[in-house]
Formats: sequence, C-alpha cells, structure tokens
Amino acid sequence: MPTPTPQSTSRLHVADATNGVPRLSGDIRHLIPKLGLRNYWYPAIEDRTVGRRKPVKVSLLGEEICLFRGAAGEVAAIQDICPHRGARLSEGDCHYRGTVACPYHGWVYDESGKNVMVLSEGPNSGVCGKAGTEAKAYPTQTLKGLVFVWIGEGPPAPIEEDVPEEFFDDETLILIGQVNWRCNWEVALENSMDSHVNYVHRNAVVVARSGFIARGAQGEHPIFVGNGFGGDVAESNYMRQNPLQDVYADGRKWPKTTYRRLWTWLTRPLADRARRHIPPPRSARWCGGHHLPGMFRAEFGWDLYTRMCVPVEEHLTRVWYYHCLRPKSAFGRIAERLAYAAIHRWIIEYNFSRQDERVMINQRYDTPEKLSSTDAEVIQWRRLVVTKHFAGRDAPFEYKNPDGLSPDAVPLDRVSVRYLQEQGRRAAR
Repeated sequence: MPTPTPQSTSRLHVADATNGVPRLSGDIRHLIPKLGLRNYWYPAIEDRTVGRRKPVKVSLLGEEICLFRGAAGEVAAIQDICPHRGARLSEGDCHYRGTVACPYHGWVYDESGKNVMVLSEGPNSGVCGKAGTEAKAYPTQTLKGLVFVWIGEGPPAPIEEDVPEEFFDDETLILIGQVNWRCNWEVALENSMDSHVNYVHRNAVVVARSGFIARGAQGEHPIFVGNGFGGDVAESNYMRQNPLQDVYADGRKWPKTTYRRLWTWLTRPLADRARRHIPPPRSARWCGGHHLPGMFRAEFGWDLYTRMCVPVEEHLTRVWYYHCLRPKSAFGRIAERLAYAAIHRWIIEYNFSRQDERVMINQRYDTPEKLSSTDAEVIQWRRLVVTKHFAGRDAPFEYKNPDGLSPDAVPLDRVSVRYLQEQGRRAAR
C-alpha cells in the first residue's frame, strides 16, 4: 500500500459561511490563536502548592488568576486584579476562611468573586457588595492533585471531555511534572507530530534505550477520534522494521556510526520490562496522538505519557507532563514515585524535552513551509484548531476516516501501538 500524502489524508473543505470559519486551505498558521483555544479546561497548578494564608498567582492564556482556598478547602480561582484600584489580589492575604483580601485597601473577596468586606472602611462600608465590585471567578476542579481551571465564558463543559481518562480512574498513579518552553504553544505542540524524534533525539537516553533506528515515523495516517487525532498503526512504519543504518546512493551512511546500539543492547532488558507495564489507553478517544485543547499522548518510555501545552504568553508555554502508571501495590506506588524523582523525570522532561526546546526557541513560524508526507497530522491539526477557534468547541469538523469510521466507532487497535503489542503477546501464550 503506498504511503499516504497530506493531500490524501482527511481533509476539511470550505466551511459553511454561517459558522464563521475561514476557508481552510493553503497556509492557515496566521489563523491559529496565539494564546490558545478558549472554552476548555486547563491545568493551572498543583493543589499542594496553594496554602491557606497566602494566595498564589498563575498566568495562562493571557489571563492572570489568583488562586486560594475556598470555604470547603478546595482551590478557588478569581481574577488577579482588584476591581477597586487594580492592585494584585495574589499579593494579598487570606485573613478569613474562603476569602482573599486585596493588599491595598483590604477589599475582601470570596470564591465566587463577591466583595464581602471592605476592611479599610469598616462594617458599614457603602460599597461592599454593590454591582461592579465583584471579581471574575473561574470554575475549578482538582483531580489527582492537579487543579484544572475553566478558561472561557458561560458554564463549563464536562471536564471529562478535556482531561484524560486516567484522571478519573482510582487505580492509576499519575506523576506530574512541569517545565517552561520559550516558544509559542502551537510550535511546542506541533513538535510532536512529525518524524524528527530519531534525529533530534538521537543522543537522548530514552531513544537509545528503546532501540535506536535511523528514521522516525513514516506515513502515519491520522484518524479523527472526536477530540483530536490518533495514528492509524496499520498505515505506520512504527509497526515495521526500520533500518538501523541508512545507506544513500553515494555510499554515505546515517547514522554515521552504530555505537549507540551498544547502549541499546545494554539497557534492552530494562526497556522490555518497562514496556510490559505501560498501561494502554482504554478508549480510542484518549489514544496516543494529539487531543484538544493542546496535548500529545504516547505509550512512551515506561508509562502512558501526556504532554500538555498551556499558553502563557505568545512566546512562552507551560508544559505539563502526566505520567500514568498502574502499580499493583502500595510499595509499587512508592517505588515509582522514587524512580520518577531520582531519574525518570530527568530522562524525559529535561534530557529528552530540552533537546526539542533548543530547536524551537529560534524556529520561525511565519516563513513559507514545504511540508512532507510525514506532516499529515500537522495539516489536520491546524484545521481542527482553526475550526474550534472560530466556530467554538462544539463546531462540527469534516473528516474522512479510513473505512468510513466515525469518531465514536474507532477501534482501539487502529490507533494504539501498545494495544496491538498486548494482543500479540496474549495470542502467543
């Protein structure tokens, strides 16, 4: 079967004029929102970092947010600007349970954003509670120790639509990390959509450990799964044997040497053991691939790994890492936490990911492109983002999946390499 090209993958045609989506053909990068998609749930802060006496400031999607403990102890979020004179609420104090006081005049706000006291004017203040004195409140939910904030207007969507399925599974352990990348969120996310891995990361510990090969992904066909795209493993060279060394027509070889294979050989027993314990996704909707509002998921290294790109400023992205495991015992949970703190976090979030950032911080995103067949998902992802940006999160997206599959009917084995490996092992027993 020939390798699919970007032109033969699922295509979004000219949008209906009534939904406000521009024509999605050619280069549409200028239509992608520089500060991300609104009306989605985003990770904001780890629950343990928010105390009871002092609020905390977090910036995301151009919004400056003040987080503090609400009356029931859960983390609440309101705007970080006092409606009175513009002071920073995050620089104030939590004098009373479930409230935060402005550091300038002592205007006190509860978790709904209501102005409930004015400490500089006393109990008879005439302004307290009046219309226009309230601060904007942001809905929050805390899952597995991570606080998610709804960035948008109107009632929030069900959080299950935007947060991976393992956050709602009591049996899973999720280890959470965070770094900042000095680039735009879309640049950061598109980094995981192509064939660069075995070139950029050729000296990364995890790539050499997993079995270094000359080339990265070739010809993967993106399947629309409702909230993003998974790769059709039946059309992917991930499932085939790529060469350990390529030889070009003039005799030149890549990689030039094969010394990395020694590291692969030495660490293969550890890599094979780790792969056996990677928990595969449970539904195609949360398969490996790219999902709204800005995450990449993969069965990678030793866990089910998610990288969530949260825009902070136009050229600053907060990258959250979710490492999902299913240890069989309390001792196993402790061991996984220790391994993550001692070495695993460095391997993935620094040794591996900083190699990406080093390229991206000077990457131009406004110059002409000449895309390859391995960029099929980049094309589809951009169309999806622009559609949701202009027409809203519930806007329909025109897709053409293989075999006429609807997003709800995509079988897991079409989009999960790990699932196929599990099935193969069971069949061999």
